[in-house]
Amino acid sequence: METAEPVALRRPQFHFAAGAQGGIGELIDFYYEDEQGQWCFEYRYADGSGAGAAVSRDLVHWHEATVQTRKELTGGKDSQAPPCIVELPIVNDPNLTKWLRLHENHTYDIGEWDGESFITDGEPATLCYGVDSERLACGKGRLILAGLSLGSSGRLLVLTELSMRRSAQGSARLHAAPVGELHNLRVWQREWTVADLHEQHPFNESLQFRMAPGEWPDIRILPAEDGEPDAITSNLLDVHLDINAVAQSYLLEIVLYGLKIVVEMSEFASTIRCNGAATTLAMREVSLKLRLLLDQTSMEIFAGDGEALLSISVTPDYEQQRNLKLHCQSGTIQSVAVDVYGLRSTEPSPPERLLIEAAHPAEDHVIYQSESYSIYSHRVEDTVYGEPPAYVPDRNTILSPTRAVEEFVWRKNWANDMTRVIDRGNVWHPQAEIAKLPDLHTGHATIDAAYRLAADVFYRCGSPEFARPGEEGMWTAGQFQGPGEGFGVWVRDTTHIAIRSGNLLDPAGARASLLFTTKDGFDNGVDGTAMPIVGIWDYYLATGDLTLVQQTWPNLKSRIAKLEESFDADQGLVPADQSTSNDAFPEPEAGGFCLATETYFMESFRAMSRMGVLMGEPEEQVRSWAEIGERLLQGIQRQYWNDEAGYFTSGPIGSESYREGYWESAGQEMAMWPRYGIATPEQRQRILNRLPEVAMNEFGVNVFPYREETNHFAGAAWIVWTSGMAAAAGREGRLDLLMTLIAQQVRNSVMTKTFYEVIDYKTGKAWRWPGQLWHAAGFISYFYFGVLGIEYDEQGMTITPAVPETLRDLRLDHLRYREAVLNIAVHGFGTKFRMTCDGEQLDVIPTSLKGEHCIELWAI
Repeated sequence: METAEPVALRRPQFHFAAGAQGGIGELIDFYYEDEQGQWCFEYRYADGSGAGAAVSRDLVHWHEATVQTRKELTGGKDSQAPPCIVELPIVNDPNLTKWLRLHENHTYDIGEWDGESFITDGEPATLCYGVDSERLACGKGRLILAGLSLGSSGRLLVLTELSMRRSAQGSARLHAAPVGELHNLRVWQREWTVADLHEQHPFNESLQFRMAPGEWPDIRILPAEDGEPDAITSNLLDVHLDINAVAQSYLLEIVLYGLKIVVEMSEFASTIRCNGAATTLAMREVSLKLRLLLDQTSMEIFAGDGEALLSISVTPDYEQQRNLKLHCQSGTIQSVAVDVYGLRSTEPSPPERLLIEAAHPAEDHVIYQSESYSIYSHRVEDTVYGEPPAYVPDRNTILSPTRAVEEFVWRKNWANDMTRVIDRGNVWHPQAEIAKLPDLHTGHATIDAAYRLAADVFYRCGSPEFARPGEEGMWTAGQFQGPGEGFGVWVRDTTHIAIRSGNLLDPAGARASLLFTTKDGFDNGVDGTAMPIVGIWDYYLATGDLTLVQQTWPNLKSRIAKLEESFDADQGLVPADQSTSNDAFPEPEAGGFCLATETYFMESFRAMSRMGVLMGEPEEQVRSWAEIGERLLQGIQRQYWNDEAGYFTSGPIGSESYREGYWESAGQEMAMWPRYGIATPEQRQRILNRLPEVAMNEFGVNVFPYREETNHFAGAAWIVWTSGMAAAAGREGRLDLLMTLIAQQVRNSVMTKTFYEVIDYKTGKAWRWPGQLWHAAGFISYFYFGVLGIEYDEQGMTITPAVPETLRDLRLDHLRYREAVLNIAVHGFGTKFRMTCDGEQLDVIPTSLKGEHCIELWAI
């Protein structure tokens, strides 16, 4: 719950105001510093006591700093005047440019410039944005306008980006908008469409509310009283109004948190008034766009296409009027599209400042660096999400603000998308109960915290907090809509979680969940018949608990019988028109036999043959299952490997996928996972070589890299489908790829403090549903099956490490394997190790081992 300070103590929360000397009195200079990659402005204090400077990498988060002034950089010469003539491309006609000439009296011209004379297109126009608003800075191909607040408050206005656009009438017009980086401050969104707004039909909505479970999968938005801990609100707002009127005359009163803004539209102009200030916009059409940016002490209004700007000092009424009202006092407005975004502050609280200090030890080296982000032992810096970095003072603490924009209604698209935020605070600590789960120690707080975050998701998704009625003690697939309304138990998800570390991490939760999926649970994939078989067999190998096999055996036999009926003997495959990664659209390009799903059909037959032996099934039946499993294996190896592409395609020979070389990541993962024996070592090496070329960028692995559209499957990276890739990278000694996979998800999880369902492959931003358990399991699997190289079968557990130097000397404590508890310690790094158990050398950890033991891995 966000509260308001007393009026006398309120300070700007996303506007920069110098911390001392009465604020900013005058801008001296504003410029972009190429060498440091930062924006700088220099100013004089309002009380005349001297000068200061501030720097920013994103034009939103400013930090007081000591920098060399331009006077120092130019050997004592006076600062040059800001640029007054600038060439700008026309955004909606990129082949053309126009020149902008800015004057010191807040007027400007648009025209042509030949280096000597300026020919204007028309009369000068006004763009008044506070004082000193002739200050322009050019950098990174952008033109940024700065201004100071009028009066004595001494703060920098929201920086504004200038661009040129061609109007419907064909003339070039100047467009001013708050810098796009301001979007990174958005934490929630509400939207309404108001029709027929007139005197008798006003609009009034509270901007303080709370969420409650509805009828699954819906949620309810309810009123919230002051002081309720789960209330959602914000002292800082970004409000967009798109007004469409019936006629050219109306009077609209907008009341936002008690602040009155009056819009008067006449035949000739639109006038906007607030707190005694006013601005006028020439009348061109009956529609009008307004954008209101509310801080604790000020509000900026952008009207039209940013042709009119207004900055006002204000005192919002946070105690009594946390709402938005629209009242059309004369005339009629046909519709108003309303979008309200709650913003976060750029200022850390005093306790957060202490955590930031703790996350800055004397030495904090970069442990992984990519184009868009850098991972240190105690922080992650990321240009995609912008400032501030995510700080990790210790392995149990992450300080990172909300990075996603929370939605409360379904998007109006075919996928019914929504992005939710469960934990809205800036600081994450794990639940104490994760002490029951295996624990990883790498010596880097960022990596350890990411692992413990995944373990925390594991615990919470198996706890009553998110359980649906009747599913207590089972794995909910994700935290979904919040406490009381998790995703529930899904057939497909449960097995993927189980085989990707769940059976080792949480045997009790695995047993209950896998048992449930044999008779219930959401099942919307073409692979659902096979999945419980695969998961239960892996559970037996990891735990030695045969009772689950015994309890579900009739059901498993019924499932395999259905698959046997579907087996296409001529093709040597089982029909599957979707991949296991997809439940949303058909994949005709795979010719009706999608690789990913075929691999699970294959494994289900092989698993049944091995469980059949344990269950005393007739030898003929066991042999039949084994033979079909082998035929499927051979069919996959023979029909999907595309030697020209250098990987397995999503469809077999004769399909469009094979012909065009389409990569689908869930199938590729299974084909290259050493556990399942599909790819040869040489094929694995070629696939790993092709991975960064075809499907992997710095943010993750694209599920469907060949599809051009963008949705939650295409143009999307999903962690779950990369477990086998990490295992393959470890097996083939590709420590570079293994470390990249780990770093991608350390960055992703630490920045967002959760594991979202989707990472946008192009932008790197995570969205949709938080606390996705199969992604947490997939991340943990990187360490179990990739770094440590753990595998297990009927004979026991093997460990063949592939340890990047960054992870040297790591430890994994309290790993349960059957009736043993293993404390695993790595000494050194690399790919060649010898293993000891309690000091005695061994190659295989036997299934009969019981009790607690020390497993040491010594680099050789």
